[in-house]
Amino acid sequence: MSKYDRKRIARLFDNMTDTKSTKGEQTAGSDEDIPRVASRVAFEQLELTGEDVLLDVGTGTGDMAIAAARTCRQVIGIDVSKRSLEQARIKAEQENLDNVIFVYGAFEEPCAELDLTLYCITKILAVYSLHHLPDQLKKESLITLSNLLHRPGRMVIGDIMFFEDPDKFREEFDKMHYDAGYTDFPSSVEYLTECLEQVGAKVHVKQIHPLVGVIIADFA
Repeated sequence: MSKYDRKRIARLFDNMTDTKSTKGEQTAGSDEDIPRVASRVAFEQLELTGEDVLLDVGTGTGDMAIAAARTCRQVIGIDVSKRSLEQARIKAEQENLDNVIFVYGAFEEPCAELDLTLYCITKILAVYSLHHLPDQLKKESLITLSNLLHRPGRMVIGDIMFFEDPDKFREEFDKMHYDAGYTDFPSSVEYLTECLEQVGAKVHVKQIHPLVGVIIADFA
């Protein structure tokens, strides 16, 4: 198993962005796969309104953030991949959206380029991004994010998380977009739930697959 390396992950997603078109990768088709189901369910669980300010952590090329911007008052998307952010900005410009911002930032350093404490963030979304962090860094990052969240607020995580022994599902790793420890370090759902409860959240979990789920954390 490799160690966590933010720069390596940034390079990986920079390279992936170079091979993609600007077509939204989160758009669900008739053959919707498990990661897309998790993304869709996570987005739905945000229950966005016109008064919300959303922080999308690990926004990638911005599809979720742009979809949210059609409803929210303000959306901020952060990512470690600068090429992904460039694509996200192009997409937002193409849709003439002026209420979405894309800036460099990471789970462990969300305010790297933008002081997010200046925004009254009411919702936080993390889809298929948190699993890149090892357990202790996840815990620290969830504390950091919870401190940015205005009360009452909601954090939704749709990601690889283990409900059962992952070794029983090795043949399905590729379908789940799980690389078995090269850049992916998923946690058990129990660990993630405990981390969120320790910072005062009321947690609900939706299992999508034994290796994938959605966590809804409400902060009063």
